[in-house]
Amino acid sequence: MTTTKYILTALFLLTCSLAALARQSDFSQMIDVQAERSEFDERTGMQTLIGNVVITQGSMKISADRIDVTVADGKLATISGTGSPIRFQQENEQGELVTGECEQITYDARKASLLMIGNARLSQPDREMTGDRIEFDSKTQKVRADGGNNGRVQIRIQPPPEQEEGQ
Repeated sequence: MTTTKYILTALFLLTCSLAALARQSDFSQMIDVQAERSEFDERTGMQTLIGNVVITQGSMKISADRIDVTVADGKLATISGTGSPIRFQQENEQGELVTGECEQITYDARKASLLMIGNARLSQPDREMTGDRIEFDSKTQKVRADGGNNGRVQIRIQPPPEQEEGQ
């Protein structure tokens, strides 16, 4: 498998995990990657994208300062990103925007888990979660958040619209 195919497969798996409510048609779209520099270490199996990294696929967009893709035994192992902050956005099936940001993000392909660290924020149309750490397990579809040493998890949920009298 070529280096480019490794990267595209890895980025596809990352986008699948970023938003469980993502627009499914995005996953059949081309993945475009832009960066100021790209390096591949054949010995370690690590692809590094550096400087204004922008990854797009359909309505999905990820921007970061750096993305590292690690391959072990011919299979995707991890994807890690850093940014000031790293940001992502994608439309869900209803066309609503799901967004997030953090200072570090790691996708572990073996565990199918996504970890957002450092001023992590995950926003969906009717709720928002912030904390020092937000972890998403794509196998169980569970989200766990931690406020860190000095913080607390904050969740904001939009109430349902009020019904008018007589309805």
